[in-house]
Amino acid sequence: MIQRRRVEELWENRDLRAWLFLGVLAALAVILAVAIRGIIGPFILAGALALLLNPLVDAAERRKVPRAASVLAIYALGIVGLGAGIAFLVPVARAEFTALIAQGPAIAAYLQDLVARRHVVSVLGIPVDLQQAYASAMANLPGVLAGHLQNLLQNVFVLVNWLFQAGLTLLIAFFLVKDAHAIHRFLKDLIPFSFREDAHELAGEVSRMLGAYVRGQLIVCALVGIITGAALWIVGVPYALALGIVAGVTAFIPFVGPFLGALPAVAVAAFVSQSTGKVLLVIVLNVVISNVIYNFISPKVFGDAVHLSPMLIIVAFVIGGYLGGILGLFIAVPVAAILRILFVYAQQRVYA
Repeated sequence: MIQRRRVEELWENRDLRAWLFLGVLAALAVILAVAIRGIIGPFILAGALALLLNPLVDAAERRKVPRAASVLAIYALGIVGLGAGIAFLVPVARAEFTALIAQGPAIAAYLQDLVARRHVVSVLGIPVDLQQAYASAMANLPGVLAGHLQNLLQNVFVLVNWLFQAGLTLLIAFFLVKDAHAIHRFLKDLIPFSFREDAHELAGEVSRMLGAYVRGQLIVCALVGIITGAALWIVGVPYALALGIVAGVTAFIPFVGPFLGALPAVAVAAFVSQSTGKVLLVIVLNVVISNVIYNFISPKVFGDAVHLSPMLIIVAFVIGGYLGGILGLFIAVPVAAILRILFVYAQQRVYA
């Protein structure tokens, strides 16, 4: 009887009931996230897009512009800008691809001459028979082309899936921004009353950190693309525009992004320019650009948003990659930064 009375007294504690309810919701959210981890990408991208759009929509709302209209206007401007960019880039890209295709016979002749002159080369001390490799590649070429033709329908479905996910991302981001105030009120009501001020402060700090991180990531990727394209154009590497775009897009990928972005430039320098000196120059340029941007510019762009040491960032990437693959690599740093904010808050309350 005494124990039951004690349980009833505890249950009468409003904050305790709220914390129990929050615990159940958090457990269900984790279970749901694990269950849909294969399709959770659009939701994460939508959240990142909402963080970018929300300050603009808030500013428009202060000028009496409805939130839904603001989001739709931003989408329209984005579509117009993307269309203008495509209209400008497509002719240039078509010209570059046409020129690259025209270089096909020269590239094949260069490879044949390389094989004829040097049958065996040493790669890291391992002998490689170029003639055998070339003959094997030519023998397997029809099968490879046939496989690509067979996979054409599958590639069409992949493209449709990407378009669907892009539309889903935009739709989710629209409702997140449009209903931001209602979502904020709903989450606020879930927090125990005596902790709402602290929760509001924590939410503001997390929101600022995530917004700064997303904006910084976009700025860094744009810098990588612009500087790489300009540097390749200056040194005379063909297709500098396309190579710069590739470098900027791959810069989103943590760790391996700079390496993936450099591969096409090195390949073009090797097979189109046919110059060993230019290959080395391209490699040096990519190493210098990536190191300067990631070691000197990135900290300035991100500012004090993340507050993570290099060791913690590496640990976050390792854990994120292990648990979530490529998606885990993308969200590793912001998740680690959120955990740091929560840890600092708990530490201050415990040792206050």
